[in-house]
Amino acid sequence: MENIRKPCVDPDNLFGDAEALRLHQLRLLEWMVTVGRERFVADARPAELHEPVEIPDVWKLTNGVEPHAWQNQCIANWQKRRGHGTVKVVTGAGKTLLALFIAELLQNTEDKDLHLVIIVPTIVLMHQWYDAILEHGNVPAGAIGRLGGGYDEGFGGGKRILISVLASASERLPKLVKEANVEEHLMLVADECHRAGANEMSKALKTKCRWSLGLSATPERDDDDDAGYDQSILGKKLGPIIYEFSLADAVREGLVPKFTINHYGLSMTANERQRYEALSRSITDAMSQLKAQRDSRSDGDFFSWARNVASRNRGDVGAIAMRFVSDVSKRRELLSHLEARRDAVFQLIEQEFRINPEARVILFHESITEVMDLFASLWQRGLKAIAEHSELPASYRETGLDQFRKGIARIIVSARSLIEGFNVPAVDVGIIVASSGSVRQRIQSLGRMLRRHRGLNGEEKTSCIHVLYAADSSEENIYSKVDWYEATGVDSNKFYLWELRSEPQSQVGPPRTPLPTDEQIALDSLEAGGRYPGQYEGPELSCDSQRNITNADGQYAVGTADVAEAVMKIKGSGGKFRVTPKRRFVLVRVPSGEEWETLYVTQLAKPLRFDTPTRKAGSSEEAVKWACSARTGDLYPFAGLLVIDDSLRFKQKSGGVISKRVRGGEVFARSGDKAEDASKGAEAARLVAAIKELQKVGKTVNRIEINEAKHVLYREAGQLFFICTLHGEFEFPQTQQE
Repeated sequence: MENIRKPCVDPDNLFGDAEALRLHQLRLLEWMVTVGRERFVADARPAELHEPVEIPDVWKLTNGVEPHAWQNQCIANWQKRRGHGTVKVVTGAGKTLLALFIAELLQNTEDKDLHLVIIVPTIVLMHQWYDAILEHGNVPAGAIGRLGGGYDEGFGGGKRILISVLASASERLPKLVKEANVEEHLMLVADECHRAGANEMSKALKTKCRWSLGLSATPERDDDDDAGYDQSILGKKLGPIIYEFSLADAVREGLVPKFTINHYGLSMTANERQRYEALSRSITDAMSQLKAQRDSRSDGDFFSWARNVASRNRGDVGAIAMRFVSDVSKRRELLSHLEARRDAVFQLIEQEFRINPEARVILFHESITEVMDLFASLWQRGLKAIAEHSELPASYRETGLDQFRKGIARIIVSARSLIEGFNVPAVDVGIIVASSGSVRQRIQSLGRMLRRHRGLNGEEKTSCIHVLYAADSSEENIYSKVDWYEATGVDSNKFYLWELRSEPQSQVGPPRTPLPTDEQIALDSLEAGGRYPGQYEGPELSCDSQRNITNADGQYAVGTADVAEAVMKIKGSGGKFRVTPKRRFVLVRVPSGEEWETLYVTQLAKPLRFDTPTRKAGSSEEAVKWACSARTGDLYPFAGLLVIDDSLRFKQKSGGVISKRVRGGEVFARSGDKAEDASKGAEAARLVAAIKELQKVGKTVNRIEINEAKHVLYREAGQLFFICTLHGEFEFPQTQQE
């Protein structure tokens, strides 16, 4: 039976009758001096007068603050993009003030009737923006509305600025803006904008506006990596990345204090190592079996695909997928709960408090269960610790953070919820106890800890960050995703291996390093079909069996036959591939054990063109006239005609059929005398016959489309070709969804 790690603290012995009574007494006292006090003095207070909100003609949102050089350059870039763009800047360098500088500039110089919407991921961050605007500006509180977190305000009653929590914005913001009729005067700011990229949350970005600004230390979402930021939901709505300001840049400019990052590779116990190796072997075996069942064109997130297969739980493949997903989860949990992590945390905290008893410490962890267990252990040791995570009531979270800011609490143990959305005060020590493999989360964790601050005697203090990871494990992959020297500064990083019974042993560098870019690779070292030694970089494209190449927008490239054939030769089929940004290397990925292996295909002489210069614009009437003399297989010369159906496919089943996708599968057009309507059956038979004629001369037809001229077309190597003119409709079996 597999060993299951038990919590170090028994919850049943933590909180008994005496503790319950003490807590209730403290809550009564808290009520007495807060809410109760307000009640006692209410009768003596004069009635408030609700006067109309007076909004100044000229807004001042940054009183007493001068922009940094990077902010001035960023504003200039944003203006060049005609008021649209995303700023990638490290936490703590001044993203909030940047947005206020821009809003102030717009209201002062372009639109006196400016309306400002700020979308934030959390309630706490909503309040922080509200406080920042009041602190730095002359816009009165009555002109600033809030939406979410118990607030239900819009642009009524003289409101000119609306700060909305993302969940509320996704449900209501587009309608509120439309009803207020302020689209032409609206600037939309998306703070921590990577949170708005998920499909269910992107509804907020449908809000019509005149100007837009995205703010994030890491706007590229993990699920947008393939297409690139500019082609993602965020990039298209908010604008491309117009400025980047890294942690290393902020240190050089003196905007964040100097710091040290100590990376500790922790050893596993013999039992932990045995379990890790067994799970890894099982994962590799399951992945090997699953990749044989997966469509080779779907080379994206393998784990998401396997989880989807496991959820359907069908047959042997479903069982293998369930084992794979389960073992990946077990291995992640095993690494998260290593005994060495807790022991290392205790040693690092004790070391810090011996040197500085007034130190503030933040601990980051992935698991809420482990957060609470670690908090309880620290509490039992008599340390002034609190816990923070997303399952706590909002009042507990706000109270805890306030106590930490004031120094009442000295240690905060947090799950990933604190990584973004909270304005954490400067800390002396941060410990990333466990973290996901996401580069974005790791950088956010670092940024949360770096605030310029001074000691009691006015001296500038530096922060120290400890990163704990399991040595010789999958957790080392984080170091192959980013150059930590480049991202944070060469002098800031120190690497160790740590057997806790002895002192940490210094290492010459990180356990792994990022792969080189295309500019760093010699062309004469590459061979078609050989392993590519660099990063799998560049925009993601896709080719099909008809040698068409499309980009993320669904646009077709021109003259793609040679490239598509080369991709299919190396990959073994159509599917996704990339072209590197500088030297135009064509790359594909194929499964290899638990990882993906990148293979070199060829080098493009020039960039692919995603346009159709050989086609001419024309009306539907011109196209109809042309088709009267056209033959099956002719190049189709018209562009701009509306496509009314691109869901149809040709299948070889039963001698040839026309299919279309429906929920739960596909249906086939009834052909010939199988159709209830003879004319519809004849249409299907005529189209199948035309496609078979094309096959006789070596053409491959899979996907077909019908345009407004009723012309049935297929595409090959980026060009459209004529099949026939459709005179009627097809007859498909009725489905339950219809």
